[in-house]
Amino acid sequence: MNKHSDARRVERVYCMISKWLERRALQFIGVLLILVVLYQLLLLIPDLKKIMTTIDRLEGTPVHMQSNSKDRIG
Repeated sequence: MNKHSDARRVERVYCMISKWLERRALQFIGVLLILVVLYQLLLLIPDLKKIMTTIDRLEGTPVHMQSNSKDRIG
């Protein structure tokens, strides 16, 4: 009888800990999703995009500027 009650107590503690961890994991995932959306929204602002990323500086001139300069020459 004592082993049976110990097993139930261990099972109850395990369930409590797993529910707590599951809630924390879902909250963490929610926070990460919010941060990704905010970061993507900040990348829409050109001045902030230049500060936040280095790829725009490495790409060279944008395509629409190249096509405009070719139209003027030819």
